Amino acid sequence: MEEEIKETSESDANEETNSEENEIKEGEQSEEISENNIEEDEVSLLKKRIEELEKESADMKNKYMYAMAEAENIRKRTAKEKIDGIKRANKGLLLSLLNFMDNFERALKAGEKDENIQGTEYYKGIELIHKQFIDFIHDNGVSEIELQSGDEFDPNVHEALTMVEVPNIDKEQVVEVYAKGYKLNDELLRTAKVVVGKPQAAQ
Repeated sequence: MEEEIKETSESDANEETNSEENEIKEGEQSEEISENNIEEDEVSLLKKRIEELEKESADMKNKYMYAMAEAENIRKRTAKEKIDGIKRANKGLLLSLLNFMDNFERALKAGEKDENIQGTEYYKGIELIHKQFIDFIHDNGVSEIELQSGDEFDPNVHEALTMVEVPNIDKEQVVEVYAKGYKLNDELLRTAKVVVGKPQAAQ
């Protein structure tokens, strides 16, 4: 009888031990599941944060590239405006010098008709200054528009001061060049001032 009671007690003790062990195992499993869930949540949050940072980085890069492009455009525009301003200033100066050139050329033409002036120091001085003017404007990109009497009148590069009827012509042409025309590089600087001959009216 005592042996039966002893076996029963040992059996109950074993069951209690097994029950405790099961509870411990279940607790450990529950903790592992909980830890796994926490780790998954943390990983999910980290991934989400990484995506946000990547998006912010892309936005910042786009803004940086846009700012750099805008700065480059401003630099180019400023440089172009500066160059255009210098060109306008140079153009105005060169146009003024051409007026002096016209007067020197008229003085030279007048001297060609007076034998008393030709060969004098005065006339040689005018020729020298005229040559210096020509060298100066050539060095600054100015070239003369080739033109002579008899050439066809071109309103794009010629300015008609007056028109006269000329016999035996069938189209308008230059009769006399009053002031030469000039180009600044490939751009028209000043039109040539000319007298234009036109065909006679039919009678």
